[in-house]
Amino acid sequence: MSDDQFAAAIAAHPVLDNVGDLARLLSQLPQDMALTLDQHVRADPAEPAEMYTITPRLVGMVNDETAQTVPGLQLGTVYVPADGDDDAQAAAAVRRDLLPEDLLARAGARILDGRDLQAGLKDLTGLLQEVGLLLGEGAKWLSRDDPAMTSLQVEADRIRHAAARITQLADTVEAPEW
Repeated sequence: MSDDQFAAAIAAHPVLDNVGDLARLLSQLPQDMALTLDQHVRADPAEPAEMYTITPRLVGMVNDETAQTVPGLQLGTVYVPADGDDDAQAAAAVRRDLLPEDLLARAGARILDGRDLQAGLKDLTGLLQEVGLLLGEGAKWLSRDDPAMTSLQVEADRIRHAAARITQLADTVEAPEW
């Protein structure tokens, strides 16, 4: 089977809603084809009403025995428009530009891949705000006379202040054009 045939078989099943959909796809692929899972849930931050779906992708994988790149099947989890028809959901599921939903992974994709420095910094500030909130909430479980409670609250405030400063900086930075 050629790469084009693999791609066509996978493209015919953009959304896997149930085991039967997956079985139909797998029946069209070689049994020894490499399989992997996308480690990130992907989403379009601009899409407000979304629902999960599973989507297959053709990816290149390194064969352990030959060290050659071979076609593999990657199963990923993607948010698609909840109010969209099947075609709209399929179109969203196969998009290759969707970023990870997780703040740290999304920030890494935006910053390390050079996609969008400002947005990546703002993703990081969201993560810092969550860390500050959790530290502050965790401190509440300690007794008021425990010195760790005060220290944790101080660190939570510092993290929240750092997030606010980074948010301000994010609005002023300009990523270099490559």
